[in-house]
Amino acid sequence: MPDVQPVQPGIASAPRLPHHVFFAVLADADAGLKADRLCDQEMALHHLEGSRVRRERLHVTLVSLGWDAEFPEHKAGLARLAAAQVDAPAFPLRLDRCLSFQRRNARRPLVLCGHGAGVAGFLELHRSLCGTLDSAFSGGTSAPHGVPSVTPHMTLMYSPSVVEPHPVEPVGWTVREFQLLYNLRGSAGPYRVLGRWALQDSQCM
Repeated sequence: MPDVQPVQPGIASAPRLPHHVFFAVLADADAGLKADRLCDQEMALHHLEGSRVRRERLHVTLVSLGWDAEFPEHKAGLARLAAAQVDAPAFPLRLDRCLSFQRRNARRPLVLCGHGAGVAGFLELHRSLCGTLDSAFSGGTSAPHGVPSVTPHMTLMYSPSVVEPHPVEPVGWTVREFQLLYNLRGSAGPYRVLGRWALQDSQCM
């Protein structure tokens, strides 16, 4: 498995390489609209300035496969093989807390986070995917790695201001699939979807 970049508060910025491939769950239309409106409210309440995340790019990262100097075709191929082996149910995702992640530079992410039962299904999917990635990238020959830590979150915008953690009206949806996405640094349009995989039907809401 390639070096996985854990998603958690306080991490340093990614190296300045242009090509990024990662697994995520994209917000559905209703959740994206609600998150967009919540961002409006937070900007007004805290007098925030900065760059917003476009609605079609709102997501929660499952696993980052790192940044590369060129598009990582081989890595993306192995990632697709791993994703096809994931066995996980659909689940409800609920994000109900807003805060700034700390960074060494002034481009601090303003994010929505969840906890407890609201992110339990997401963490189960994360564990399952990390396991199949270990197998795919090692050819099944190495001992499994530990599951990297992850803080489920959706980035709303980047701002030099710091917003302390506080509860907000929940943003949630039923996650029925996950995606392998490609981002070219500096691109403003939607992520390129390299693959998508359905989760098992489940009575989860």
